Amino acid sequence: MNNIIVWLIILVVSIVFGVFSRIAVYNKKSKTWWFFDGWRDCVSYFMTGIIGYFLIAIRWPEISESGDLSSGDFILFLAFFIGVLGWWPYLIKNVIERMDDIVKKILKK
Repeated sequence: MNNIIVWLIILVVSIVFGVFSRIAVYNKKSKTWWFFDGWRDCVSYFMTGIIGYFLIAIRWPEISESGDLSSGDFILFLAFFIGVLGWWPYLIKNVIERMDDIVKKILKK
C-alpha cells in the first residue's frame, strides 16, 4: 500500500462521490451543513476505498492461492459492502447511541 498513486485515486474518487451524494440530496439547508455532511460522505467513501483496495489488491491473491477464507475476510467484505451502500455514518451513529444507552443504564444503577 505504498503506492501514492493508488492513495490519490482513492482520495479523489471519495471526494467526487461525497460531492455527488450531497448534490443528489441537496435540499436548501445551510452551506455549513452541506459541507460537513459532504465531508462525512467523503470520509466514508475513503474508508470504503481503502478496504476495497486491501481486499482486492492484497488479500485476494492470498485467498486465491490458498483457498483459505478467514472470518476477518468476511468482516472486511461486510464493512466494504456497508460502505459501498453509504451506511457507514448511520451504523456508527447507531452503535454510539446504543453504547450511550448502556452506559446510562449502568451509571443509573
